[in-house]
Amino acid sequence: MTLNPMTQSTLLSKTITKDRILRLAGERYFQRGVNYFREGRVAELEELGDSVEAIVEGTEEYVVKLTAKPDDLEHDCNCPLGLDEEFCKHCVAVALAWLDAQASVASAKPGATAKRANSAKITAEDVAAALDAADKATLVKLLVEWSEDNAALKEKLTHMAARRKGPEAGIALASRTLEKAIRIRRFIDYREMRAYATGVDAAIDLIEELFRGGQAAGVIDLCEAGVGWLSTAIEQVDDSDGYMTTLLERLQDLHLRASIEARPAAVPLARKLFQTEMNSGFGAWSNAAEKYAEVLGEEGLAAFRALAEAAWARVPAKTERSGDTERESHYAITRIMEALARQSGSTEELVAVLERDLSHAHNYLRIAGIYRQAGERDKALAWAERGMKTMSGYEGAALRQFVAEEYRHSDRHADALRIVWIEFRESPGLQSYKRLEELARAAEDWEDWRGQALAHVRKTLAGKAGKPANAATPVHSWRFQRQDRSLLVEILLYEGKAEEAWTEAQAGGCGDSLWLRLAEQREKQHPDDAKAIYLRLGEQAIRLASGNYDDGVALLERAAAAAHAIDKSEEFAVELDQILKKYKAKRNLQKRAAERRRFLYL
Repeated sequence: MTLNPMTQSTLLSKTITKDRILRLAGERYFQRGVNYFREGRVAELEELGDSVEAIVEGTEEYVVKLTAKPDDLEHDCNCPLGLDEEFCKHCVAVALAWLDAQASVASAKPGATAKRANSAKITAEDVAAALDAADKATLVKLLVEWSEDNAALKEKLTHMAARRKGPEAGIALASRTLEKAIRIRRFIDYREMRAYATGVDAAIDLIEELFRGGQAAGVIDLCEAGVGWLSTAIEQVDDSDGYMTTLLERLQDLHLRASIEARPAAVPLARKLFQTEMNSGFGAWSNAAEKYAEVLGEEGLAAFRALAEAAWARVPAKTERSGDTERESHYAITRIMEALARQSGSTEELVAVLERDLSHAHNYLRIAGIYRQAGERDKALAWAERGMKTMSGYEGAALRQFVAEEYRHSDRHADALRIVWIEFRESPGLQSYKRLEELARAAEDWEDWRGQALAHVRKTLAGKAGKPANAATPVHSWRFQRQDRSLLVEILLYEGKAEEAWTEAQAGGCGDSLWLRLAEQREKQHPDDAKAIYLRLGEQAIRLASGNYDDGVALLERAAAAAHAIDKSEEFAVELDQILKKYKAKRNLQKRAAERRRFLYL
């Protein structure tokens, strides 16, 4: 970066000092930042008014911004530590790079800086003109020399040379490159996954080039090997963002396109696809018969089906849950048989596959759904009733709902109500309450059923120990739900009975999302109540946030508006100042509050 002494920020010069950097970062981060600066990892350093921005190359590229304030230096970095408002090593490296650039400017001759900057400015057009003017030998020499210092360029040039030597050399080099990119020597956490995936993606790009160059047959083998390597590597990474899945899908898509292009022998391909789908984990090569139907043709599909049916014949019927090992061994062949049944278009064939495993409610429900979709509702109801008798408690809830729907469809309202009532008693919730209401209204008997439902909820709550009104985390399952009055409040809000809902919440408490809805309901008529809720929830959001305080500040703004409506803005300002003082170490919060000051201090 070239700094002009006439425009350089005086405030930056006073604020960015080595002593301040060391104090903000601490010895540990300071030394790491020194190393990053010395290694030349700071790029695109730019001064904008009283701010400095740059990109720092770490495990990935991080964006850093330093802003000078009187007696303070604000800092932002999108690395994990930066998001926690730490003055990280990337911030240190940028600050040191700015100081180094400042020293270079100071040592320049007066008046020469601007002239030298203008004459030194090189555009892309200048670079293109210089290359165009050079002879071939010079360009070749330059590329070879540059590749010694640029691994990516050297990789591309090496592959160009391999392709020129012949197909076998290109395939062999692509295989080594892909294996090297995928190979893992230590566990890779989620922060490092982007860089790792980028490297593998670049290796797959080279295989794409081979495919476009007419090497489809060799690409098939490369993709199969790559999927195998990735399937092993996936156990050694934290793939929270799904990079490995994307890479696997890309290789499998390329394998399919190469197979369509090269048209390998149908029967050997069928054998290979069947074995890989049976033995590959993480869903690799799933639904091969459907995806490769065009390539396999009738002969290949027949061979695939024969292999699948032979394996399926060895799978026993199940009516009880098995251990994980047995379930895994049956999963792949079951998935294959379902795909083949879907291809055939036969409802009975698909049902025959699913009824081989009746150890859980899911397949009963799937079979019932398949028959209902096929218009065979008697069979659908029979399977759902059969499953309902077998699967009790929470597991059978969806089956009971299915049966109730079918009863209603057959005008068996009393039977449907009986099932829905049992469901509500076992798992009270707003959705089961709504289902009960829908059926009871159809039977013109809702008020009685409503009274029974609310009495049941109150009776259940009466037998449980209550929790404080402002307890934090609501849990959705009734069995493990905290015993405040959340369900009663939720039902009454659904029914439009806001005052009754408020009374219940005041008496026994409710979840935060419900408190927020109550505040919105009371904001016009009872702004003092709304203000207290917004203030509490706003502070809680700030306390729990990490880096982004927009939600918390937005709630405080709503509290400010409610306070203003009842002429209590001065009282609220005191409460707000107490909160900001309490969390003064959260720099992003202070910054956001300053930006929204006119909405907070009304």
